[in-house]
Amino acid sequence: MITCSRLENGCAGVFVMAVSSPSPKIYWRVDGTKGTLQIERGVENEKHGYTVLFYAADGLCRRAFHPFSGVNEELNAFVRDIKQATNKQETTRYEAEPRSSYLEGARDIAVLEAMLESSSQNGANITVKSL
Repeated sequence: MITCSRLENGCAGVFVMAVSSPSPKIYWRVDGTKGTLQIERGVENEKHGYTVLFYAADGLCRRAFHPFSGVNEELNAFVRDIKQATNKQETTRYEAEPRSSYLEGARDIAVLEAMLESSSQNGANITVKSL
């Protein structure tokens, strides 16, 4: 699956996913005015994770590897939010993790919808709906 999208801030992005190979590949690339961000799922030192490359406008490249942990961080934040929200002894109002908000979830869905639409149109550029 190959998709092309344009985010509400004007950045163009490409998502490539190959699942028919023995080693599935997932690859994102977003081009912006200050450089290019490229993320590829793979293995480094026998650990699954994401290699992140940032090509700055000045030509320099920064590289980092982040071990893949599935959705552990998201689940931990969700459980922490639920515990805090239901703690009857808590006297102060608890602010939930901002990345778990309805708006962030809707933005994720908008990106996925644009990716699917782009794929159904043979990789045509699709503008992600603004929320």
